[in-house]
Amino acid sequence: MEQGKQRRGWHQRYLGPRVNCESVPCLPARVVAWVLDDPRRVPYLVLWQDRFSEAISEAVRVSIYSDPAPLDRHFDWTGWVEVKRTNGTRSLVQTVKRALPRNGGQARLVVCPNCQRLRRALYAWEVNRSYTNSARVARWRCRVCAGLRYTSEGGALVIHPCTDLGRLIEAVEGPSRSPRPEPWYPYVFADPRDAEQLLSRQ
Repeated sequence: MEQGKQRRGWHQRYLGPRVNCESVPCLPARVVAWVLDDPRRVPYLVLWQDRFSEAISEAVRVSIYSDPAPLDRHFDWTGWVEVKRTNGTRSLVQTVKRALPRNGGQARLVVCPNCQRLRRALYAWEVNRSYTNSARVARWRCRVCAGLRYTSEGGALVIHPCTDLGRLIEAVEGPSRSPRPEPWYPYVFADPRDAEQLLSRQ
């Protein structure tokens, strides 16, 4: 099946394994931009807290990257960061500045390490196709490469009634919808001691 395509069933809802990107830790490009734009050049601690248990589900250190002994001296490491997980694994992420259509501003986007396309965010987990609605830890990549969907895709937020009266109301008023959840954004700390204070208050 072509990547990005998925079979649909009743009411155009997706069939097969599905994980929504709003339920996966999201590393926005603007957080990476904060690290690169900080004149102190200090690493940042980035934490994702579970919305229900308040446990830390993912934690990384994001720091400016520069190869101390580059094999290719013509390669420019400007705009690169290193994302280090608590298990010691490291990922290098490239960023690129792009001009905004208005007022001459610029926005920094991240380059997906997998497809090399410019994105506004990368995700920590991917779809676990062995289980329905399950995600597993993976390399940092964009939503498409991780096999993630928006909650609003495939009619997942549309509430269809099961009773005759409900269907009659739907025919007159139109379908009702659940609110779209917010992305799972992280807490960002330039000083790890601030993170300790936040966690100690909970």
